[in-house]
Amino acid sequence: MAAASRFTCQRRICGYMPSVRAVVRHFRAFSSYDERIPESRAVDVDTEQHNGSHRRRGYVLLRQDSETVWPDKTLGPFGPQDRRFPLPGLVGTSSQLETAGKLSTNSVKPLPDILTEELPAERHAKVYDQFIQTVREAEEMEQILTEPSMSDVMECVVQDCPKLLKKDFADLFPDRDITSRPLTVITISQKSENDMSAWNEDIEMEREELLSTFITGANDICAALNEAGYWADFIDPSSGTPFLGAHTNATFFETDERYRNFGFEIEDLGCCKVIRHRLWGTNSYVGCIFTDAPIEHPAMQQIQNKKNWD
Repeated sequence: MAAASRFTCQRRICGYMPSVRAVVRHFRAFSSYDERIPESRAVDVDTEQHNGSHRRRGYVLLRQDSETVWPDKTLGPFGPQDRRFPLPGLVGTSSQLETAGKLSTNSVKPLPDILTEELPAERHAKVYDQFIQTVREAEEMEQILTEPSMSDVMECVVQDCPKLLKKDFADLFPDRDITSRPLTVITISQKSENDMSAWNEDIEMEREELLSTFITGANDICAALNEAGYWADFIDPSSGTPFLGAHTNATFFETDERYRNFGFEIEDLGCCKVIRHRLWGTNSYVGCIFTDAPIEHPAMQQIQNKKNWD
């Protein structure tokens, strides 16, 4: 079990919010999220599941913005290609062309003006300037989003589980083959008023409240993911076993050493072990959700966007 700590998760998206209900609302809108992406149009694509039991709902984004030079501020160079420049290297025949959807069948292609036409060197400089600006904005936004505000008492982290680490969780879900499919781990940390490394009646009462809040929220999140066509299950912190899946003797308690792979520390106090959050220390209560919903999905990517929690 301890050997699993040598693996680290590769991709990580972190968001802070005022309550578990906020992240539940976000995932409840998971299946219809594409329709709300600004300046984009979403097209549903059905693809067969490996087991053939049902079909999965996918997504394709078509940009409608005709003024974009750098493809997309959110996705960067991996976003949809600007339709004005269809050739390799974002090269087009004329910068004066309108988008294909606005051109009529009888329209005549305007000839370039050699006196006013943008030179390749000028266009390269413009693309470079916009790229640098995009990087700076991304760095500023990341700095803002990496720390919670005073009202934020819940942290949601979405992480891509490495292939080698999947084997350590395979026995938790005996009815599924998680090693051959994408596996995304969602950790939900609630800030507590009391130190969870100690014990008294007040701490026990708060722990029960936080447990109830997590189970209710995790149930709703998994239901939203299932409705969108993805598998999802969460670990019951009180038993360490999957809440929705088949019975198994394998466990994943909050003091499990494998939590180190997800950014937590496990402290041995001699009489017991306790999980430590990087910001809130032992004043935290941690729960975990597993899903095959890809981390690339916009709903996952927008976890860190605080505008979604208003």
